[in-house]
Amino acid sequence: MLIFSLGTIRIPWVNRILRRLAGRSVNVLLQLRSRDYVQPAHGVALVIAPHQDDCALGCGGLVIQKCIEGFPVHVVYVTDGSASHPHHPAVTPEMLTAERERESRAALAKMGVEESAVHLLGAADGTLGRLSPEARAQVVSDFRRLLVAIRPDEIFITYRLDGSSEHEAAFLLFTEAMAGTGLQPRVYEYPVWALWNSLRLIRPCLTARRINRFRFRGHEDAKIAVLKCYVSQFEPTPPWPEPVIDPDFVRLFQQPCEFFLEI
Repeated sequence: MLIFSLGTIRIPWVNRILRRLAGRSVNVLLQLRSRDYVQPAHGVALVIAPHQDDCALGCGGLVIQKCIEGFPVHVVYVTDGSASHPHHPAVTPEMLTAERERESRAALAKMGVEESAVHLLGAADGTLGRLSPEARAQVVSDFRRLLVAIRPDEIFITYRLDGSSEHEAAFLLFTEAMAGTGLQPRVYEYPVWALWNSLRLIRPCLTARRINRFRFRGHEDAKIAVLKCYVSQFEPTPPWPEPVIDPDFVRLFQQPCEFFLEI
């Protein structure tokens, strides 16, 4: 069925072709503008993921490599992941919270992250952009406590304009938590949903101070194995016949290159 909206024809297969063409064009810009990520001689890395699969998608290859080389990596999940299946007839938010924690711990174990380096803030999924003042203060306080305790030399966090309200809110909460800590880590922003809506990356391609690329050739199978841990997101949840995340989206992150923006 054709749908006409503001003079634009929206046809699923046409949208897929246009999305792929735009994605390839932006990928060329990223490749041209980027330089290879340089691993520091020492230091602690902290990955901040609004949802349980974000770390694996956006920087799973880098985390795998860091763990192989013996660098300490901490991962903090901001939300409980409970809002990914709204109105599902058989899966409740409570069931999702438990399942997504199990999936994330299995994925991090495959990446090589120590159990003691996994941190759960537990904010209700879907609410980060509209937290009450009390809830916001609690998340910021928990964030700040972790930052001061870990004292990371590098922080990897979802891109500030990633196209997800949760990702963008997580960045703002992180920024607020950093204030007053005295910490000066190197901050890298990794795109997730912006890779799906790649027009969002044109501006940073042109204006970012630095774009880093990490090539994880040789670890493609390892990253795919990590992504397979997220069954609730990337496989159908009966009776729903399709997964909640488009398979084409997941395939974007199986390419042996990850990008990190320094804005």
